[in-house]
Amino acid sequence: MTSYDAYLLRENTGTSGVVETALRAVIALADHDIPHLVVGGIAVQEHGYPRVTIDVDIVVPDVLDAVEWLTAFPMGAFVRVKHWENRVQDTRNGVNVDLLPAGQVLKDGCKVPFPEPKNTAEQLQIVTLEQLISLKLDSWAQSPLRRHKDKTDVIELIQRRKLPRDLAVATVVRQLYLETWDGLQAEPESPKA
Repeated sequence: MTSYDAYLLRENTGTSGVVETALRAVIALADHDIPHLVVGGIAVQEHGYPRVTIDVDIVVPDVLDAVEWLTAFPMGAFVRVKHWENRVQDTRNGVNVDLLPAGQVLKDGCKVPFPEPKNTAEQLQIVTLEQLISLKLDSWAQSPLRRHKDKTDVIELIQRRKLPRDLAVATVVRQLYLETWDGLQAEPESPKA
């Protein structure tokens, strides 16, 4: 899947507002010299698996600083979400943006920290494929029932991108990646209906 395929997916599923919200957020962050990396569903789409997402996940160096800048103007594009210190909502379409802390993990028990964003830009800076797969496997390993989509994302990316067995994923999830990759090779492909 290319960026154009991701565009078609969003247009045909009525989720193009998600990427519009992501762009509004990163432009606002860039205005305040805050670097970012997009992770989550948008990153999965951009890396080749056409699946729907309804929110935006952005890694920033300082979550509270980013929330402050995104919600600084009373009639601005974003408002805080009650009971969520790291979430803002787009006032135009209701799409949520979760701001995630660079260098920290998703939750207790996780071992793969979010990467450190280096670039300030007014366009989406997408996490690398290796980092995305590492984050997804780590998230799934800590909550296999609640985060089962993360494992599916990895499986689909391996198949669609024909990823190599020696992909440079984080050491702490390497065994999970190898088991998934080997399992896909051992399982015969089903004929297309």
